[in-house]
Amino acid sequence: MSSKPENKKIELTTDYEDHSINMKFSDNLTDDRERGYILSAAFFSFCAAQGLDKQAVIEIVSSHYDQFTGDNGSSLFKRL
Repeated sequence: MSSKPENKKIELTTDYEDHSINMKFSDNLTDDRERGYILSAAFFSFCAAQGLDKQAVIEIVSSHYDQFTGDNGSSLFKRL
């Protein structure tokens, strides 16, 4: 008999004073690929629910991607 996988969660909070979005992962959510899959699925689901077409999503990613990968201290990934 196969057992069901454990439920996992990501909690997002905002800090408007610090201009940040904070993420807290459940203790059993340690794989970065799995975290990325869950977050990207949530992003695409949100875009679809807002009625954005594929070109609009491409433009969002294209215009904001550097904010996540930049070498300077403002990179959102470096603050996680």
